[in-house]
Amino acid sequence: MVTNSKNDLRINGLGNSSGGSYNFVQINGKGEITGDIDCTDLQINGLGSIHGNVNAGGVRVAGKSEIDGNLKGAEIINDGMTEVGGGISSERIENRGMLKVERDCGAETFRSQGGFAIGGLLNAGKIDIELYVASRAREIGGEDIDVRAGDAFGFKKFLSSIFPALQLNRGLSADTIEGDTIYLEHSTVKVVRGADVNIGPGCQIEIVEYKRTLRKDPSSTVRQDRKV
Repeated sequence: MVTNSKNDLRINGLGNSSGGSYNFVQINGKGEITGDIDCTDLQINGLGSIHGNVNAGGVRVAGKSEIDGNLKGAEIINDGMTEVGGGISSERIENRGMLKVERDCGAETFRSQGGFAIGGLLNAGKIDIELYVASRAREIGGEDIDVRAGDAFGFKKFLSSIFPALQLNRGLSADTIEGDTIYLEHSTVKVVRGADVNIGPGCQIEIVEYKRTLRKDPSSTVRQDRKV
C-alpha cells in the first residue's frame, strides 16, 4: 500500500512511487522510489531502494537501503546496511552498521562503530572510528583522526547474526591517511602524513611523514619514517 500526499510520502508493506519534493519520506517494509528525492526527513525501516539522488535534512536507516545516486543530508544515521552508488555529503554521519559508498564521503564529523567501504576519499574535520568490521577507504583526510579496535564482543556477535558474510577482523586499510593529529590501531596503510602521529598496536605502515612528533607501538611495523 502506498500513501502519497503533497507533503509526505509513506510506503507501508510493499509498494513503489516516483521521486519528488516532500516533507517526510518513510519506507516501512519493502519500497522502491524511482527519481530524485528532496525532503526534510528520510526514514527507511526494512528494505528501501531509491533510483536517484537524495537531498534530505535528516536520514535514518534501520534495515537495508540502496541509493543509486548521491546522498546529501545534514545528519545521516545508519543502523543497518546502506549502499550508495555515488557519494555522500553531510554535516554529521553516525555509522553503527555497514556503510558502502562508491565515491567520496565528506562530513564535518564522521563516527563509525561498525564497518565501511568507501571507494574514494573519506574526508571530515573529526574522524572517530571503532573497528568491529573490516573497513576500507581509498584515502582518509581530516584534522583529528582516531582509529581504535572495538571491544564489545556482544556487538560483533550481533553484526555476525545479521550479516554473516562480514569479515569481523577489525582491520582498517587505506592507501593514504592524512591529518593534523592521527592515532591508528590495527590499520594497514601505504602512506601516513600528519603533524602529530601515533601508531598504536597492530599496524602495518609503509611510510610515515610527520611534522612534529611520531610515536610507534613495538607491535606495529613502520618500514620508513621521516620528519618533513
